[in-house]
Amino acid sequence: MRALAPGLLLSLLLSLPALAQDARPQMSAAEAAHHLPQHYLDGWQPGPLQPRPPDFIVAADGSGTHRSVQAALDALPPRATGDTKHWLIQIQPGRYVEQLCVQGRAPFTLRGDPSAPSRVTLSFSLHAALPQSQGKANPCMAHSRPEVGTAGSASVALLGDNIELVGLSIRNDALEAVRRGQGYPLGSGETGGAQAVALLLEGDRLLLDHVELWGHQDTFYVRRPTGSPGRMLVRHSLIAGDVDFIFGNARLVIDQSRILSRAGRRGPGEGGIVFAPSTAPGERYGFLVTHSELVAEPGLAPGSVALGRAWDAGVKKGEWQPGVSPNGQLLIRDSALGAHLGPWVASTARRPYTAVGETAARLHEYNSQPTPDPGKTP
Repeated sequence: MRALAPGLLLSLLLSLPALAQDARPQMSAAEAAHHLPQHYLDGWQPGPLQPRPPDFIVAADGSGTHRSVQAALDALPPRATGDTKHWLIQIQPGRYVEQLCVQGRAPFTLRGDPSAPSRVTLSFSLHAALPQSQGKANPCMAHSRPEVGTAGSASVALLGDNIELVGLSIRNDALEAVRRGQGYPLGSGETGGAQAVALLLEGDRLLLDHVELWGHQDTFYVRRPTGSPGRMLVRHSLIAGDVDFIFGNARLVIDQSRILSRAGRRGPGEGGIVFAPSTAPGERYGFLVTHSELVAEPGLAPGSVALGRAWDAGVKKGEWQPGVSPNGQLLIRDSALGAHLGPWVASTARRPYTAVGETAARLHEYNSQPTPDPGKTP
């Protein structure tokens, strides 16, 4: 996702009505009754995770079956019709610097330590503008373009159905050295090229439980395969970033989790954006956030972060068409929102935000409350 030009986000925020109810409309109770997790997940209801012996053990010191996570993933059998076995890969504590790619494998779980996800960290450092001569795109997203690209920057890319991630921390550290708009890596800056995905998911029935996702721009990318419901559930987890850091076209439910807006990377006066859904026009359900907290690192001014914008994927400025182009859907309900959050803003195709008319964005809240301590560091 491309960042807004310097100063544009701030001007958009200032140009919107001062009353929060005008810029952040509430969904009616009658409509909200049809926007519960079961509606988005459509018959898929993953239960509590049950302990069981692993099939493979990853340990960098050689005490397991594999020394690297990718080696264990490569050992999984190919997906087959009627798969009944769900494989379990246990990862021992440590930091694994690997670019992970899974495609066409049998259902599996990657399990670290649910009681302390940071003890098992999967990390890599690529950003979209990096030339492929200096860092190859994720193999699951391989292409012939000269730059790595947004999807290609993913530290972890998982393409498939019935996949679980439990007790892990996943990071893209490509922008960690950038402070106050200075120190960007090759080809990137405030206006583009800084996309750096930590986790890319594409599939159906994908579960994250007690997982931490750390990045800055485009941390978490969720994609719906053609002809698939693309159902994904994140629970008891943390997602951290600064611009469009939860984005995509899948059906995504975030439940009982913490969404952290990060401070310090962008230049003075530049805010962030949390969500960027890109729901297909014929789809009723996109993103649902429920019973969660939206909080901020210290240093973000009140109202400086846009709650979200529609990602009009593939649509140029001024060419969005109702009923034809994507129109991202998102409801935040029964959750606590920090003072750092401002209103919804214009879409990526610069479609002005409005809640009414044929160009209306499908971005709403229901029963939101302020966080008990907006300035508290999570």
